[in-house]
Amino acid sequence: MTDNAREYSASSGAADPGQQALIERAEHVLSQDDRVLGVWLVGSFGRGTDDRFSDIDLWVVVAADAVDSFCDDWPKTSDEISPTVFRRALGPRVFNHITPDWVRFDVSVGTPDAIAGRTRSTAKPVYDPHGLSADLAAPGAPKQPDPARVEFITVEFLRVLGLLPVAIGREEYVVGESGAGLLRQMLIDLMLEDVAVEDRGGVLHLDRLLPADRQQILAGLPPLQATREAVITANITCATHFLPLARALHARCGLPWPQELETAARQHLSRTLSIDLPAQIDH
Repeated sequence: MTDNAREYSASSGAADPGQQALIERAEHVLSQDDRVLGVWLVGSFGRGTDDRFSDIDLWVVVAADAVDSFCDDWPKTSDEISPTVFRRALGPRVFNHITPDWVRFDVSVGTPDAIAGRTRSTAKPVYDPHGLSADLAAPGAPKQPDPARVEFITVEFLRVLGLLPVAIGREEYVVGESGAGLLRQMLIDLMLEDVAVEDRGGVLHLDRLLPADRQQILAGLPPLQATREAVITANITCATHFLPLARALHARCGLPWPQELETAARQHLSRTLSIDLPAQIDH
């Protein structure tokens, strides 16, 4: 391994032996490929928030004129790094893998002009013979809510909420349970939009991202069950927590609130199921 890789290994006590062995093997194999200009850990390993359950995200930089040949050769290169029980290409430059020991690693292929778009706080060098890490940007500002995503989640939440009378009226409680699960996930997604960090990472790290009060809200949501009462209760509870947060994020993003849609959904629930959602709930 390079000195950079050893420095990473010494500074991270979270990686288990299987993860560390995979990183070391990837560094050894990729450093033998003349097309490879550098390799960085990104994702949770790049941020330093990894643990023994994390997947390994490797960002491999090659010259622009070598991208196609490197990606075409990737199955063979991957086999040199580790045998896999699962390998999938997500587009032409991203590859997912699972080893027989269930070590998960993803590889994305980039070019030197993309280095300045990464930051020193989210990319850690594993193999950098040309000193390209010097081109990494300084740590970025905390991420703000994405207005388009906030708007989409809110409108979709209200649309799905308005389907509750369909599931209840048809006594399709399994369908209603699935709908409540969608609302629960959209509540989580909206909470994540309100997290101001440089790189939020994946949803499998909620405890590290959400403040204690938000975690308590999620932990206190009623269990999903395929019964009339449980489906209705889950919908009401999710809406009770979702709508105030959605309003606050719309205001922060300068977005108009979809008042007509909300009003129609409220009236629809009241008329068909005699459900009156709270007008205002602190979040």
